[in-house]
Amino acid sequence: MDDVQGKRVLVTGASSGIGAAVAQLFARKGACVGVHYAHNRSGAEEVLAAIRAQQGEAVLLQCDLLQVEERSRLVEQFVARYGGVDVLVNNAGAAISFQDFRQITQEEWWQAMALNAEAPLWLSRLVWSYMAQNHWGRIINISTAAVKFGGSPNGVHYVAAKAALEGITMALAKAGAASNILVNAIRCGIIDTGIYKKLPGYTQEQFIQRGKKAFLGRAGTTDEVAGWVLFLASSAAGYTTGELISVAGGD
Repeated sequence: MDDVQGKRVLVTGASSGIGAAVAQLFARKGACVGVHYAHNRSGAEEVLAAIRAQQGEAVLLQCDLLQVEERSRLVEQFVARYGGVDVLVNNAGAAISFQDFRQITQEEWWQAMALNAEAPLWLSRLVWSYMAQNHWGRIINISTAAVKFGGSPNGVHYVAAKAALEGITMALAKAGAASNILVNAIRCGIIDTGIYKKLPGYTQEQFIQRGKKAFLGRAGTTDEVAGWVLFLASSAAGYTTGELISVAGGD
């Protein structure tokens, strides 16, 4: 899987968690990486510093993906730096809130859909022409294993948005086949990203207990997800598209 060297890889939500692990792994393999962040500049700078400490190539890119007009600027800035896009990793996402579905506000519903489904689709549209021109492209969407079993009544907006993302994945896989643009999604199980520290109403104890319910009895690591992203971007996965791959410890 070392043949991603020199590939131009845009990773959204790369200031922490899965995105940070993905960005650093691709950089170690010789890719040119766009480290996108929305608000966590300090985290993104730490990722960039880690990459450069290992002589990797990367650039910081700020964009609030909830703002439609900023999405095109994100891609334009990446292309201005590297001349095109070979791999898009749609990792940026959030549950927005963790509460009973009867308490979810219209704004929370809209934000969940805009960030987890709409933004990946729009970014895919924006990078499509660069990939088609080269007759080579990889789009990897980060979903959740919760889609398989309907998720939680406290996260209806999140799981619904991720289900939409999986539908988008399948549709784009069909559209991209003739141009060798392969589109897949990874269904992440309970992954130790520190999300319990950021999500109102969700505690560390709930996270630990949830991890114990996986067949492997623990939460997964961000590196375990990043390895699959790398695989899907490599020639080893050259006959893989339209797949929903679970990295979920048996969930």
